[in-house]
Amino acid sequence: MADRALLNELGQEWEALRGRLAAEDGGAQATRPRFPISPIALYAQLEEVLFSWRELREQPLAALQQRYVNGAWTLKDLLGHLASWAGEFRREVETAAAGGAFDYSIPYALSVMGPNEWNAQAAEEQRPRNLEAILGDFETETRRLQALVLDLPEGALYGPAAFPLAPTGDPAVPWRGNVAQIVLGKCQHDRHHLDQIWKWIERVSKEER
Repeated sequence: MADRALLNELGQEWEALRGRLAAEDGGAQATRPRFPISPIALYAQLEEVLFSWRELREQPLAALQQRYVNGAWTLKDLLGHLASWAGEFRREVETAAAGGAFDYSIPYALSVMGPNEWNAQAAEEQRPRNLEAILGDFETETRRLQALVLDLPEGALYGPAAFPLAPTGDPAVPWRGNVAQIVLGKCQHDRHHLDQIWKWIERVSKEER
């Protein structure tokens, strides 16, 4: 289980994401982002993330994978976190776009901002896997999401839906938004952690000179 400092760091990230997603309509039920965004624009946002991801893969990740990025997670753990959420975001978009309902929830903890229980469980599931599989999963799931958004009609892109994330901590009160917001949220989430990893790699490189 990650320590409290890490959980709070992840929680702050999720709180910022939730605030951004809710801000488009002042906290009321979302219907579409304040600035309309087309499927091709969402595709481009995801491509920008993938470009940074491919650049990251050129770094000596295998040699660094067991080094700790923070007090609880190694580089491999953090990459696994990104891969886990890439799959989760893709599944949410796929389900919501098809008009489906979710039979699970990802509640925030009452004591810590953010879905720390989900994050911890996903991290445990990723740890036995090898690094290349984790890296491949992130790219595969992001590519699958790109393919999905290109084919979505406006109704599926902007139509309101209930998603599994439950910011209040109550599984019965899911976050309501739309597919476009989820895709933009994924991009924000990915950029946050990729920036974190790049800064860490630069720091490690300087320390070892």
